[in-house]
Amino acid sequence: YTSDFQEKAGMLIFYFDTRQLTSIEAVLNLCQTLFICMLLAGFTVSLTRGANDLVLNPIERISRKLLVIRDSPMAAIKLGDGAYREEQAALRLAKENEEKWIEKFKFWKSRKKNEPMETVILEKTIIKIGGLLALGFGEAGAEIIGENMKGNDTAGVNAMIPGRMVDCIFGYCDIQNFADATQILQDKVMVFVNQIAEIVHGIVDEYAGAANKNIGEAFLLVWRLIDADASHRTRLADFSLMSFIKVIAAINKSPTLADYREHPGLI
Repeated sequence: YTSDFQEKAGMLIFYFDTRQLTSIEAVLNLCQTLFICMLLAGFTVSLTRGANDLVLNPIERISRKLLVIRDSPMAAIKLGDGAYREEQAALRLAKENEEKWIEKFKFWKSRKKNEPMETVILEKTIIKIGGLLALGFGEAGAEIIGENMKGNDTAGVNAMIPGRMVDCIFGYCDIQNFADATQILQDKVMVFVNQIAEIVHGIVDEYAGAANKNIGEAFLLVWRLIDADASHRTRLADFSLMSFIKVIAAINKSPTLADYREHPGLI
């Protein structure tokens, strides 16, 4: 319905098609929303990764090693050896990369050495403490450590844990003429004993044995026969005999101990 004025004056009607612009605007809004979501997800992953690398993963790794040490205190020595080998491999790799950098660019800027994180220091400290306990108490005392670590109800230490009968193969060796060596070497006698102990302990451990106790110049070695069948017992007996043969051969061939053969007081 139109009035007479509108019919006489005339009327113009314009139609605008904005469907394409609306579609483009909708697509742009969708892209903006997706970009913001991806940006927030990236920040979240970055923060979570940093927390995992710096806190959660090291704590989980420490917990796993504590469980291993709790179940078998002697395993702390192997954990320490493995960590030491990894450190040496990393140092060799870093040194090789440094040498390649120097050779390629003919210069090297001094860089500040990065300090290890607190979690890494804590992990290494726990492994060292476990290794020292295993070395101090020996194979027989490892069970006392393990039983006390399994008890979560108290923080006290109970050294009077009931014992049990254990079948073992014992080996005993000592350094001959140790009194004369002590008088001649004086304060260097501990270095002499440690050099021999390194050979004895390493070979005995390689042949499934353990150094139970050191008494001055004497070494008490043990091969445990718990839960071993007849064939395994025979094999351990062969290992114990072979380890002593290897120890004697290694001491005679050691270039470090060869210097003592030329010592004027020991000739």
